[in-house]
Amino acid sequence: MENLGEFIVNHWILVSAFVVLSWLVFSDSINRRLSGLQPLAATEAVRLVNQQKGKFLDVRDDSEFEKEHIADAIHLPLAKLAEAESQIKNKTQPLVIVCASGQRSRTAAKQLRKQGFEQVYVLTGGLHAWKEAKLPLFS
Repeated sequence: MENLGEFIVNHWILVSAFVVLSWLVFSDSINRRLSGLQPLAATEAVRLVNQQKGKFLDVRDDSEFEKEHIADAIHLPLAKLAEAESQIKNKTQPLVIVCASGQRSRTAAKQLRKQGFEQVYVLTGGLHAWKEAKLPLFS
C-alpha cells in the first residue's frame, strides 16, 4: 500500500483508463437503480402480468403496433405519453413498458415514474426479445 501513490504517478495512463472503464461498466446499473427502472426478461414480464394483474404498455408508433403487438397491451405512443394518467387510472398497477428494442421503453418508464406510477418495468430487449422467447403476438 505504501507504493500505491508512486504507482499512480508513474502509471497515470493505466490508472485513468481503469477509472474510465470502471465507470462505464457500473454506470448503467447505478443509473438504473437511481432512476427506479426495473428491467424484466420476457418470461418474467408474463409472470408479473399474470400473477400481479399487471398490464403491458406498448409505446411504439401506430403503424408498428398495428403490424404486431402483445395481446391485451395498452397502446400509447411515446409522443402521447402525457395522456397516460387519463388512460391508466390505477397508478399502483404494475406496468411493463414495451417498444421494439427497449430504447424508447426506458424513456417512457422515466416519464411514467415522474407522473407518479409506482411499479414501472421495462421489457428488456423489447418486442425483439419477446419474439426470441417465442411468445405469441397478435396482428
